[in-house]
Amino acid sequence: MGGVFVARGNRLLKGWGEKLGKQLVANQICVITGAGQGLGAAVARELAAEGAQVILLDRNPDTLVATEAVIRAAGGQAVSHQLDLTDDARFADVVAAVIASHGRIDVLVNNAAINPPTWSILEDTLENWRRTIAVNLEAVYIGSKLVAPHMVAAGSGRIIHIASVQGYVSSGKCGSYNAAKGGIIALTKSMAVELGPHNILVNAVAPGFLITPMSVVNGIDETDTPEFRDWYVARGRIPLRRAAMPQEVAGTVVFLASGYCRYMTGQLLVVDGGLTSTF
Repeated sequence: MGGVFVARGNRLLKGWGEKLGKQLVANQICVITGAGQGLGAAVARELAAEGAQVILLDRNPDTLVATEAVIRAAGGQAVSHQLDLTDDARFADVVAAVIASHGRIDVLVNNAAINPPTWSILEDTLENWRRTIAVNLEAVYIGSKLVAPHMVAAGSGRIIHIASVQGYVSSGKCGSYNAAKGGIIALTKSMAVELGPHNILVNAVAPGFLITPMSVVNGIDETDTPEFRDWYVARGRIPLRRAAMPQEVAGTVVFLASGYCRYMTGQLLVVDGGLTSTF
């Protein structure tokens, strides 16, 4: 089926992908956090299209229900649970409910994140720091800690963290976000070592610029500013000369969740259009 063409930077992107129909994750129980919109919703749609039963977690009930409806309308299997991931007790209850209804969790995608204010260390507040770390890093730890014992009991599993290129390079003025994403990269390696003996693969994906609601910073879409179009597109700071659509990153997540990924763990897969290959 043909996709929608999205113009950005005088280029045409064939978007929202064709259904491959290869059933790469058939009958897998996949939990995705932050699944209501953006990359999380794209990951959920792609996994469902490849045969998974997706469990959608998000704090926004409206976008959560909308994503579930889209997946079901396309013939996929989806169940949603509304929660704030910083509510540890509620998070534990949701994981327990998934285990009770499905018997297992095969794949966990820790995707949920917030975009904090772009303040420098001179302007930032401890409140902002703690909130960002709680959602963007601590919730990744809590989700993994809740799900990992069930994967250990099953003798297999996949845990996929969504990091960012900002975890190891920086544009400045986003210290709490960078620290959280850098922490995810380090946590990925630690968990891979700890859980490897249980046949649980732990990997991370680091997107570059993505066209999602999170690309809107202080009311401005960072992927559609004159600076972005000049520096990243026209001058080729991003070799592919455009930002990514969510489904272009979602496909990498599907690979990590699929049987094609069998001997890879503790790795960071960078999906940035070549951004970090330039200088």
